[in-house]
Amino acid sequence: MGEIINTIAAFLGNIISYIYLVVPNFGLAIIILTLFIKLVTFPLNNKQMESARKMQKLQPELKKIQQKYKDDKEKQNKAVSEFMQENKMNPLAGCMPLLVQFPVLIAIFRLLSDATGFGVTEIPDFSAYLIPGVQLWGNLLIADPYYIFPIMSGVTTFISQKQTMTDPNQKMLLYMMPVMITFLSFSFPAGLVLYWTTNNLFSMGQHSLMTYLGKRKAEKTEKNIALEKDNVNEEKKEVKQTKTDVKKMKKGPGKGGRRE
Repeated sequence: MGEIINTIAAFLGNIISYIYLVVPNFGLAIIILTLFIKLVTFPLNNKQMESARKMQKLQPELKKIQQKYKDDKEKQNKAVSEFMQENKMNPLAGCMPLLVQFPVLIAIFRLLSDATGFGVTEIPDFSAYLIPGVQLWGNLLIADPYYIFPIMSGVTTFISQKQTMTDPNQKMLLYMMPVMITFLSFSFPAGLVLYWTTNNLFSMGQHSLMTYLGKRKAEKTEKNIALEKDNVNEEKKEVKQTKTDVKKMKKGPGKGGRRE
């Protein structure tokens, strides 16, 4: 596992070096690297979001099953499993992006802990110039002495988790995770915390975009269904009117009518 992590770290080090040749800014290089990783994992993240939305939609039915078999855990687990299979829900779908990004996160940690050891040699002093000519936080390879990045990482973690949370029972985790991330970020290299924060921001943006597109798609589907119902009703009216006209023709003129 260690060799795999080192290989990933060396690969990411090469990418940062190439990015830095085009954008001579270590902070921006990390942000661009984060965007690159986000684009690669985009399909997995979409599956995670779709799974979360589906879970949220079916949560009331799931609660009913759990309540129905609350005294028999074996039957409850079986009923829940059958319910998830019927609705094509994969409980591991939400974990896949995390499983993929975890080794990448460790690799970035190693990379920023020993950047020159992984081939990053084109960055003089590794200074963080997020704004050209303005040195904000100094060396991104050490912990942020002003605690700005750690606070940002905690806040963005909270918002990102709140967007995707589907189970009310995980409410405690909603607050514990950001606190833990903030605490750990105090001692992590600022570059790693910058990566985590940027990743959260991109995740928030992706979630908002997919939620918007999902609502638009649902609205379009509802409109199409409504139009189809209207068309069916119109066809029924036309058929009914046609039958009425045919009956009238068969009966001929009514009372008081005169045949030619």
